[in-house]
Formats: sequence, structure tokens, C-alpha cells
Amino acid sequence: MPPARVDALVRELAAYAVEARSPLVEEFGPAGELADRLTDRQSADAADGPEAGAETWVWTADALQEVRLLERFGGQGWEVERLDRLGRFVCRRDRQHPLRWAYRREAAGPRERERLTGRLATEGWEPCGVWGPFAYFKRPEAAVTGPAARLSRPPAPPRRRVYFAPRLCVTLVASVLVAVVMVRLGASGTGSTDGETLAGALVGLAAGGLLGARVWKSASRKHSG
Repeated sequence: MPPARVDALVRELAAYAVEARSPLVEEFGPAGELADRLTDRQSADAADGPEAGAETWVWTADALQEVRLLERFGGQGWEVERLDRLGRFVCRRDRQHPLRWAYRREAAGPRERERLTGRLATEGWEPCGVWGPFAYFKRPEAAVTGPAARLSRPPAPPRRRVYFAPRLCVTLVASVLVAVVMVRLGASGTGSTDGETLAGALVGLAAGGLLGARVWKSASRKHSG
């Protein structure tokens, strides 16, 4: 590869590895195989010209925002290839002929997923990832709008990679604080017995769990489908 391309790939892979926080072989596979895949893609790109190829970008969001963000980034030409093991959206965008993409999220269990995939396929939707109770589908806008789906000047790749709603962050932090305060109060020498300490801890953890479940169910109701 040209040195400039090597430097760009190293930066992309390093940033991805830092965010993954897991053994690199699990994310990229054996080094030799990774090198083969990268050089094969580079060779194919070079055959089409120096400006050919695709941009890559990986991002994540909470369930409250991801449907809206998928719509936004799909309109910027980003195609979700898959969801990685951490639930992040692994995207690409063609440099020469970027197209708009549409997305939808469906709540479906493993048994329902196959039937759902078959039904949506008749409308041009194809699966692009699964995370928890959600299945994600994509469709090129060209299937609906034709040539109007092509982007003449797509925006630069977003610098931000993580999108979490402030309300969700506050809820999670509050849940943790409730549990910690309950435990510390029980052990602070206020006359509480070990049983009371345990009860306080359980109350705090239960409150945190209920708050988290409420946010998750709200997100599911709001954005599923």
C-alpha cells in the first residue's frame, strides 16, 4: 500500500482497538488474515482509480437515540455493514458514488426474526445487525427514490463516535449513587445490623434496576418499528 494509506489505516484500526477494550484477535482476527483482507481491498480499490474505495466509521448510541441517528447518518451516505460484539454500528461510505440509506429497527426474538426478515425482504429491506432484543434492517434509498438517492457532496465523517442521551446518563449515575449510599449508610456505625445493611443494599440495587428497566422499556416502545 502507499505510505499515506498505511498511516490512515493504522490510525483507524488503533482508534477502533482503543474503543473495543478487548483482545485484538477477537476484533480483527489473526494478523496475517487481516493483512490479506486489507491488501485485497486496497488492490480492488486501486483498480478503479486513486479516488476509489470507501470511508469507514464506527459509532454507538443508546436506544433512545439510535433510530434517529441511523436516519441522519443514512442520509449522509453511511451504510451499516454490521453491529460488532459491543453493539457498535460498523459503517462504510463509497467515496465515488455515495448513496443515501434508510434504516428500521424491529423488536423481535430469535424465533420471530427469520419470519420478519422474509416479510421485510419483499419491501427491499435486508438485515444488517442484531443487538439484544432489536434487529436492524437497511435499504438503499435508490429503491424508492431512484437517482435522487445519490449524494453529490456528502459531509465529512463525524468526529464523534459515542452518543448517549443525557437523561439516560443521569438515570444510570443516580442508580449507582442510590446503591452506594444505601450500602454506606448501613455500614456507617449508625446502629444498623448486618441484615439491615444487606436490606439497604438490596433496596438501592432494586431501585437502580427499576429505573434502568423503565428507561429501556420506554426506548423500546418509542422506537421499535
